[in-house]
Amino acid sequence: MSDHISPPVIGESEWRTCDVSLVARASQLYAVYAWAIDNGDFHLLQSLLGPKIGISINDTEHEGLDAFLQVYRNNWAADWTAAKHYISNIIASEDAAGNIRSRAYFQAVFMRSNTTHMLVGRYDDTLVVIDGDLRIQQKRLFIEGSIDLPETSREISRFSPFARVK
Repeated sequence: MSDHISPPVIGESEWRTCDVSLVARASQLYAVYAWAIDNGDFHLLQSLLGPKIGISINDTEHEGLDAFLQVYRNNWAADWTAAKHYISNIIASEDAAGNIRSRAYFQAVFMRSNTTHMLVGRYDDTLVVIDGDLRIQQKRLFIEGSIDLPETSREISRFSPFARVK
């Protein structure tokens, strides 16, 4: 795998045809997606997927439902106690053929017993409409950087208990 990722190219037709209601629907989809993966709710995650799901992470591709879910099960089994995904700068557009493309930035924070690990990157996804709802058909993640931060602070525990998600 290369350590270089090409910058995204966003054509003028894509940002000029950005549909605000489609962006709002994509934003809702990403919020529920983040909730599902941060809490290990694989049933909820599966309900957000199209029938021909695939996922690629940088240059590595995984096709089919089982392979898709295994990526998230492996992440869930990793050494962390809590995770949060923050998804922003969402754009979404539909071309004349009805293909929906959604792009966004993400930051994923994984809290461990001795460190906090943060990933940053972007999504470049293909979405489909099923029974009126947006679903993820092809998930493309580009991890652009990561950093280990110092141990998670326990100072907040004087205000509320330090909770583990898993």
